[in-house]
Amino acid sequence: MPFHDLFASNFVLVQPSNLIVYLVWMGRVESDVIKDQEDEDYRKVHVQWWVCEKGSKNDEELYHNCWFNKWKCNHANPKQWVEISFITFCFWAKSNNIVNSIININATHAFKAKASFDAIDNNSCAL
Repeated sequence: MPFHDLFASNFVLVQPSNLIVYLVWMGRVESDVIKDQEDEDYRKVHVQWWVCEKGSKNDEELYHNCWFNKWKCNHANPKQWVEISFITFCFWAKSNNIVNSIININATHAFKAKASFDAIDNNSCAL
Protein backbone atom coordinates (compact mmCIF):
# COMPACT_ATOMS: atom_id res chain seq x y z
CA MET A 1 0.00 0.00 0.00
CA PRO A 2 1.51 3.35 -1.02
CA PHE A 3 2.06 6.18 1.46
CA HIS A 4 -0.40 8.48 -0.29
CA ASP A 5 -3.37 6.09 -0.02
CA LEU A 6 -3.56 5.71 3.73
CA PHE A 7 -4.45 8.32 6.35
CA ALA A 8 -5.51 8.64 9.96
CA SER A 9 -9.22 7.74 10.36
CA ASN A 10 -9.19 5.26 7.45
CA PHE A 11 -10.46 1.80 8.20
CA VAL A 12 -8.16 -1.03 7.12
CA LEU A 13 -8.76 -4.68 6.37
CA VAL A 14 -5.99 -7.21 6.87
CA GLN A 15 -6.06 -10.86 5.89
CA PRO A 16 -4.83 -13.03 8.77
CA SER A 17 -2.51 -15.95 8.09
CA ASN A 18 -4.95 -18.42 9.71
CA LEU A 19 -8.29 -18.21 7.91
CA ILE A 20 -9.97 -21.01 9.84
CA VAL A 21 -11.51 -18.70 12.44
CA TYR A 22 -10.82 -15.13 11.31
CA LEU A 23 -11.48 -14.26 7.67
CA VAL A 24 -10.48 -10.62 8.10
CA TRP A 25 -9.19 -8.22 10.73
CA MET A 26 -10.49 -4.68 10.71
CA GLY A 27 -8.95 -1.64 12.36
CA ARG A 28 -9.08 2.12 12.31
CA VAL A 29 -5.87 3.98 11.55
CA GLU A 30 -4.91 6.40 14.31
CA SER A 31 -1.90 8.02 12.58
CA ASP A 32 -0.66 8.92 9.14
CA VAL A 33 2.02 6.66 7.65
CA ILE A 34 5.43 7.27 9.22
CA LYS A 35 7.56 8.51 6.32
CA ASP A 36 10.80 9.28 8.15
CA GLN A 37 13.29 6.54 7.20
CA GLU A 38 15.17 7.08 10.47
CA ASP A 39 12.10 6.33 12.58
CA GLU A 40 11.77 2.77 13.94
CA ASP A 41 8.12 2.79 12.80
CA TYR A 42 8.95 3.76 9.21
CA ARG A 43 6.20 2.58 6.79
CA LYS A 44 3.86 1.80 9.69
CA VAL A 45 0.55 3.16 10.96
CA HIS A 46 -0.90 3.01 14.45
CA VAL A 47 -4.06 0.86 14.35
CA GLN A 48 -6.89 0.43 16.82
CA TRP A 49 -8.39 -2.99 16.11
CA TRP A 50 -12.13 -3.56 15.94
CA VAL A 51 -14.06 -6.78 16.61
CA CYS A 52 -17.35 -8.27 15.48
CA GLU A 53 -20.16 -7.56 17.88
CA LYS A 54 -20.91 -10.60 19.98
CA GLY A 55 -23.99 -12.49 18.94
CA SER A 56 -22.66 -15.99 18.44
CA LYS A 57 -21.52 -18.63 20.89
CA ASN A 58 -18.01 -18.84 19.42
CA ASP A 59 -15.59 -16.78 17.36
CA GLU A 60 -15.58 -19.20 14.42
CA GLU A 61 -19.33 -18.77 13.92
CA LEU A 62 -19.17 -15.04 14.61
CA TYR A 63 -16.35 -14.30 12.16
CA HIS A 64 -17.71 -16.63 9.47
CA ASN A 65 -20.30 -13.88 8.88
CA CYS A 66 -17.90 -11.00 9.50
CA TRP A 67 -18.61 -9.38 6.14
CA PHE A 68 -22.23 -8.84 7.24
CA ASN A 69 -21.86 -8.43 11.01
CA LYS A 70 -21.57 -5.24 12.97
CA TRP A 71 -18.10 -4.21 14.21
CA LYS A 72 -17.13 -2.22 17.29
CA CYS A 73 -13.89 -0.83 18.68
CA ASN A 74 -11.88 -3.38 20.66
CA HIS A 75 -11.04 -1.39 23.78
CA ALA A 76 -9.59 -4.50 25.45
CA ASN A 77 -6.52 -4.66 23.18
CA PRO A 78 -3.95 -1.89 22.86
CA LYS A 79 -3.31 -0.09 19.60
CA GLN A 80 -0.57 -1.60 17.47
CA TRP A 81 1.94 -0.41 14.88
CA VAL A 82 1.26 -2.19 11.58
CA GLU A 83 3.51 -2.34 8.51
CA ILE A 84 1.56 -0.88 5.59
CA SER A 85 2.48 -3.84 3.36
CA PHE A 86 0.23 -6.04 5.54
CA ILE A 87 -2.81 -3.89 4.80
CA THR A 88 -4.83 -5.31 1.95
CA PHE A 89 -7.61 -2.77 1.68
CA CYS A 90 -8.52 0.58 3.23
CA PHE A 91 -11.62 2.71 3.13
CA TRP A 92 -12.95 5.95 4.50
CA ALA A 93 -16.16 5.47 6.44
CA LYS A 94 -18.84 7.89 5.29
CA SER A 95 -20.07 8.73 8.75
CA ASN A 96 -18.00 10.23 11.53
CA ASN A 97 -17.03 7.01 13.29
CA ILE A 98 -15.63 7.29 16.76
CA VAL A 99 -14.45 4.62 19.15
CA ASN A 100 -17.99 4.09 20.46
CA SER A 101 -19.54 3.63 17.01
CA ILE A 102 -20.78 0.38 15.54
CA ILE A 103 -20.30 -0.08 11.81
CA ASN A 104 -20.70 -2.63 9.02
CA ILE A 105 -18.35 -3.29 6.14
CA ASN A 106 -20.48 -2.15 3.21
CA ALA A 107 -21.04 -4.53 0.31
CA THR A 108 -18.82 -2.61 -2.14
CA HIS A 109 -15.87 -2.57 0.27
CA ALA A 110 -16.40 -6.24 1.13
CA PHE A 111 -16.41 -7.18 -2.57
CA LYS A 112 -13.23 -5.21 -3.30
CA ALA A 113 -11.45 -6.52 -0.21
CA LYS A 114 -12.31 -10.13 -1.06
CA ALA A 115 -11.00 -9.58 -4.61
CA SER A 116 -7.74 -8.21 -3.14
CA PHE A 117 -7.48 -11.21 -0.80
CA ASP A 118 -8.05 -13.59 -3.73
CA ALA A 119 -5.34 -11.83 -5.77
CA ILE A 120 -2.88 -12.19 -2.90
CA ASP A 121 -3.75 -15.88 -2.46
CA ASN A 122 -3.33 -16.55 -6.18
CA ASN A 123 0.02 -14.73 -6.32
CA SER A 124 1.39 -16.56 -3.30
CA CYS A 125 0.40 -19.90 -4.82
CA ALA A 126 2.23 -19.00 -8.01
CA LEU A 127 5.51 -18.49 -6.16
